[in-house]
Amino acid sequence: MLFVLGLSTTNTSLAAVTWKNIQFGGFASQGFLVNTGNNDYLGDTSGGTFDFREYALNASWSKGKFRVGAQGFGQRLGNYGDDKIVLDWAIVDYQATQWFGIRAGRVKMPRGLYNEALDVDSVRPFVLLPQSVYDARLRDFNSAINGGMIYGNINLRRFGSLDYKAFYGDIPMSTDSGANDYFNNDVPYPNVKIGMDAVYGGSLFWNTPKSGLRVGYSYSAFQDFGADRFLTMDIPPYGLIQFIMYRNTDRYDRHLLSAEYATGDWTFAAEIGQEEADFLIGIPAEVPTGILAVDNIYGYLSATRRINDRLEIGAYYSYTKEQQTSVNIVDGLIFPDLIQHDFAISAKYDINERWLVKVEGHYLDGAGKIFDTPSWPQPLAKRDESWFLLAAKATFSF
Repeated sequence: MLFVLGLSTTNTSLAAVTWKNIQFGGFASQGFLVNTGNNDYLGDTSGGTFDFREYALNASWSKGKFRVGAQGFGQRLGNYGDDKIVLDWAIVDYQATQWFGIRAGRVKMPRGLYNEALDVDSVRPFVLLPQSVYDARLRDFNSAINGGMIYGNINLRRFGSLDYKAFYGDIPMSTDSGANDYFNNDVPYPNVKIGMDAVYGGSLFWNTPKSGLRVGYSYSAFQDFGADRFLTMDIPPYGLIQFIMYRNTDRYDRHLLSAEYATGDWTFAAEIGQEEADFLIGIPAEVPTGILAVDNIYGYLSATRRINDRLEIGAYYSYTKEQQTSVNIVDGLIFPDLIQHDFAISAKYDINERWLVKVEGHYLDGAGKIFDTPSWPQPLAKRDESWFLLAAKATFSF
C-alpha cells in the first residue's frame, strides 16, 4: 500500500483587480525541464525544453447567494496544449444554505486534495505536483467537466464537518491530447476517435475535530468510454491490412483516498488511488475478439515546511504501477507492468506578493509513465530505467 506526502495549503492572498463589481485575476508562468538519459517524459526533456508554460485570466461576479465566473487558460507542455486559449471553467453558482448549493456550466472536478486548486502556484513549493495523481499531461482532461454539481458543508458539531460534492456531465476529448495518449499507451497505433457518454462521481471530505486534519474519498466513473484505433498489420498471406479496431468499456472507475494534516509550518499529505476497467476489443459490427483488463494503482507521500515569509521547501515520494492483461486478443500477448518511482525535492521563493520562483529535482526509477505514441515512439526496450529530472519555474500572479 502506498501513501502520499503532503502539499502546503498556506495561501498567499493577492488583491484582486475590481471593475464595476467584477473581480479579475490571473497568472502567467514559464518553466524549464531537462533530464539525463534519453527518456522524453514531459516533452523533449532529454534535450532540455522551455515548452513548459501556463497562463490564465479569470473574472467573477457575485451578489447575495449567486456567483458567476469564468477563466480562459492556455498552456504548452511538450506536445500538448500548443498555446491555445480554451475555456478552462465557467460557472453559474447558487448556494442556498451552508449545507446545499448548486452550480452548472464548466465545473471544476472535485478529485483529491488539490485538483481544484491546480492553478494556485503560491500554495505549494512544487513545480510538478506528484505525477502519480496529478499528471500534468492530463490537465485538460482532469480539470473540469461540462455539467452540474451539488455541494455543501454539513456541521457535525463536536465531530467537525463534512464537505460533499456530487457531479454529472461530460468530458470532451481530442485525439491530440495527453489524455488520448494516456489511454492509448498499450500499442502505438493512432486513435481516430475517443470519448465517453458521460462522467459522474463526487467527493466526501471529513474535516476532523483535530485542527488541520482532513481525510476524504473521491470517485469518478466514465460511462461507455473508449476509442476507435487505426491499425496496420502484416497478416500472412494477405500482406499489410488496414482496419479500424474499437476498444470500449461500459465503465471506467477511479478511486482516490486522501489525507492531509497541517500543523504550524508543516503540511503532510497522503493519497492512494486505483483505476480499473475491462475493455472489449474488436472490429465494428463484429463480435468482440478479446478483453483488455486495466488495473492501475498509484499514490504519493509529501511533506512541506515554510522556513520564513519568503522560503518554503518540500519533498515527496510518488509511485505508479500500470497493469494491463489481455484475454483472447493475441495468443501469448503480454503487457509488462509499467512502474515508476519518483523522489522529488523542491524549493519556492516568494520574491514579492506577485512574483515567485521554484526549483525542483527528481530521481526517477522505472520506465513507466512515458508515452509511446505513433508521433513520438518510445518503446519500453529503449527507455532508461533510471534518470534525473530538473524542473524550474517562475510565476506572476495578479
